Amino acid sequence: MTSTKSPVSLPNGFSARPPTAGDVETVVGLVTACDIAEYGVPDVDTEDVLAAWATPGFSLGKDNLIVESDAGDAVGYLEILWGRAEAVVHPDRRGLGLGAYLLARAEQRALERASSNKAEVGLSQVISTTDTAATRLLDDAGYAAGKFIWRMTIPLDEVIPPVWPDGVLPGVFESGDEQDVHTLVEETFGDNANHEPQPFEEWKAFMMERETFDPNLWIVARADREIVGVVLCPNYPDEGWVRQLSVRRSWRGRGLGTALLRQAFVEFHRRGRKTAGLTVDSYNRSGARALYERAGMSLEREYVTYMRRLRP
Repeated sequence: MTSTKSPVSLPNGFSARPPTAGDVETVVGLVTACDIAEYGVPDVDTEDVLAAWATPGFSLGKDNLIVESDAGDAVGYLEILWGRAEAVVHPDRRGLGLGAYLLARAEQRALERASSNKAEVGLSQVISTTDTAATRLLDDAGYAAGKFIWRMTIPLDEVIPPVWPDGVLPGVFESGDEQDVHTLVEETFGDNANHEPQPFEEWKAFMMERETFDPNLWIVARADREIVGVVLCPNYPDEGWVRQLSVRRSWRGRGLGTALLRQAFVEFHRRGRKTAGLTVDSYNRSGARALYERAGMSLEREYVTYMRRLRP
């Protein structure tokens, strides 16, 4: 990050440095170790890290850092993206003050990134509700709990075929649909409390300019040639994943969301995926969690977003 100074110092035997493009696997390995300790399974891969680093506006080496032991082992990692801090400490090095250091550096960088005339600057961090150490750290630092995020899953041993509302023609994404799809996604997510609009180019980079982009997993529902619903899924090798599900307001309450979701499950099953998952947050006002539960999904993990205003 820009400055090596921090109001919180690293313990003896550790140092911080800016990552380089060659550190991708180092970061993946560290985050994987943390995931396995917390959840029993890894939840990140190389493509996830590369996509984050390729996000428009992200500055490699300024918006992230690695903490190493004197032996050269990566023991901590911090990344600032979209006003949110992602910070991890290796399970064997917790309780030494590394988390407090990463949090202080995150706040420092958030203030550096903010323009001088921006009156309010905030920072958020998402943690598992079972992570008592992180909860205590954030509570003590003056952060307040906000929205909950629920990760939901479903086994795909058997799938139910979709029933489409009258007048709807299901298909897949076609070149040239991207602007209309983005507009629909923003309309849908804009109904949620505290939604921050995502510019088209940023959304396109995050959703389409990745190795896991597969247009045949972007299911598009049309009525009178207008896109009225989409379910957008990356092509992950180990599980089906629903990244975004959107239904136009005028088409809600007709079963279109359920049909889109079930069509995604059918395609995942056809490709040999054993499970499917997604996340939904407590600020969602469209009844999405209830829809997912009706489709047979159940809660697997729960996260909470902690937030703090840094300025004024």
